[in-house]
Amino acid sequence: MASLLFTPLKIGPVTVRNRIVQPPMLTGMTDVPDGVGTSAIVSETYARFVAERARGGVGLIITGTMAVHPTSGYALFDLMPRAYDKRQIPVLQLTARMVQEHGAKLFCQLGSMGGFMKDGGLQSKLPSWGPSPVHHTILAPEMPKEMEIEEIEEMIEAFGKSAENCREGGVDGIELHGAHNALINQFLSPYYNRRTDEYGGSMENRCRFAVRVIERVKQVTGNDMALGIRLSGDDMMPGGLTIQDTKAIAQYLEATGKIDYVSISIAPMFLYLAPMYVPTGHLVPYAAEVKEVVNIPVFTAGRINDPAEAEKILDDGKADMICMGRALIADPEMPNKAREGKADDIMPCTGCTQNCYGKITVGTPIDCANNPTVGKEKEWGAGTLKPAETKKKVLVIGGGPGGLEAARIAAMRGHDVSLYEKASELGGQINLAAKLTGRAEMDGFVRTRIAQVKKLGVNVVLSQMVTADLVQQLNPDAVVVATGSTAIPVWDAEIVATPDQILIGEKEAGAKVIIQDEMFDITASALALHLASQGKQVEILTSVLGLGMATDGVTLVAVVSGLAQAKVKITPMTMIVGVQGKSVTAMNVFTQETSQIEDVDTVIPNMGRTPNEELYKQLKGKVKELHRIGDCVCQRPVDRAIYDGHKVGREL
Repeated sequence: MASLLFTPLKIGPVTVRNRIVQPPMLTGMTDVPDGVGTSAIVSETYARFVAERARGGVGLIITGTMAVHPTSGYALFDLMPRAYDKRQIPVLQLTARMVQEHGAKLFCQLGSMGGFMKDGGLQSKLPSWGPSPVHHTILAPEMPKEMEIEEIEEMIEAFGKSAENCREGGVDGIELHGAHNALINQFLSPYYNRRTDEYGGSMENRCRFAVRVIERVKQVTGNDMALGIRLSGDDMMPGGLTIQDTKAIAQYLEATGKIDYVSISIAPMFLYLAPMYVPTGHLVPYAAEVKEVVNIPVFTAGRINDPAEAEKILDDGKADMICMGRALIADPEMPNKAREGKADDIMPCTGCTQNCYGKITVGTPIDCANNPTVGKEKEWGAGTLKPAETKKKVLVIGGGPGGLEAARIAAMRGHDVSLYEKASELGGQINLAAKLTGRAEMDGFVRTRIAQVKKLGVNVVLSQMVTADLVQQLNPDAVVVATGSTAIPVWDAEIVATPDQILIGEKEAGAKVIIQDEMFDITASALALHLASQGKQVEILTSVLGLGMATDGVTLVAVVSGLAQAKVKITPMTMIVGVQGKSVTAMNVFTQETSQIEDVDTVIPNMGRTPNEELYKQLKGKVKELHRIGDCVCQRPVDRAIYDGHKVGREL
């Protein structure tokens, strides 16, 4: 496809085959041999996860941050592999071998999160270490201990010992984590570093810790392993690092002659793990500025999902390597597909952050809402989809994401598949979600699947309501019912409208809108933002302490900031108990006190959906093979529908 994207690049002593990087991502795919998080070890599951991306054509893979010291873990979760534990070595050797045999290179990112922690990790009970006792965020509410000189020396040596374990593990290079509020970033930043000794004050002093870590690790990497550092282009806070500071730091570190590249990200989590509300390539300008002042390769990141966009960044000279982390989670074969001119077959990252960042925040390994094979590469990875032993006539009823996935996988296995959809277009509820302000990328859940079912020869029938009689006439060998669900209106009143009715256009929201959110997902927030952008006066009521409590944090930050700008009112701990005419009775769930909200034009309950299971029940016991998937089973997020569809497609 592209000239530069698939051109090799020399990074110090290491040559990578192309310019696509799987950047450091915390996956949670670890084993805990001692039964506690302080001994987390890279797992075979992780080895297979990265090997799948190597097979798919990526040039370079950098592991998620590996902790160098017992005080190194993240704030709310304790899933970081411990590089300082020698038990990492054999599993790293396995990982490196599996990656390298597919032609990719493997680097390990080493770091400590310093003060951006809680209790030094949930298991170790150690204090957090930082350059100064400066509070970080609500994610790390405890004040870190100011590191004493001997602790600085201990940490520098910990980086070195961890690098030695990685070298024995057979990896090709080391990246030091100096971004995202990690410890090196904290020493570099004048906001976090308030020291008055040789490690604080001037830029040179604030760089001293990073330089000494680089020198110690370089003793290990020598001349046959690459060594780089990831930096934040901006701390995005008063008194923190700016891009001008980062440019000067990058030049200063390059001048040591000991680093082979610099990777540029940004500090705030909601920007380096940006959801769909943030434009793609939003961090590229920071990398471009650094590239103007250094001579070593510069990596860039920032929700870059499209190989064509990556190619343009390279063509414009804004970076030398392109980090495409979530794009590679969604489709590990993305590089090969792009190189072979099959960009239309790439399964896109939608920026939903639902199962990548969202899973990590609750302490479980990542997967992907759009790719059900993540974490199951051994069972469902490349080469595991086998032709069906017996070709069947398969009828899939419902063309939402689950039905599309079932039809796609069944057709790939050689079945004769027909897909019936009662609407005039495929896509199901995704078509409604994609109408919402800032959520157009939701169509990525169905766009590629629609193209593929047509390419695979699936017989697609639109605008056709399927009945039990029609199924009997078609006489399929197997039926997959993917008929979705219907939003519950809750109150029988003229001013009540479900989210679906509003988005379909069946009902129009009036000037004053009340949304009752009891699902705590993105629906209420996104709908409120959408209506407010149309000039509506919107208030969200919820019976819990805060909005969107089942929504991942980075998406919630983006949406709530939009709600604040749109002047959407959010009223917690409150529940609608009655709707009469244009009057709404609301009750505080703790005090039981009621109040009236008058002159309401529209009430929208986000209070659940009921499965459209009638057809399934009518067919049960009357067809040869029957399955139901997705919301037809019960209301669940989109990833469950896709997972169900994929699974049944393999089992037919």
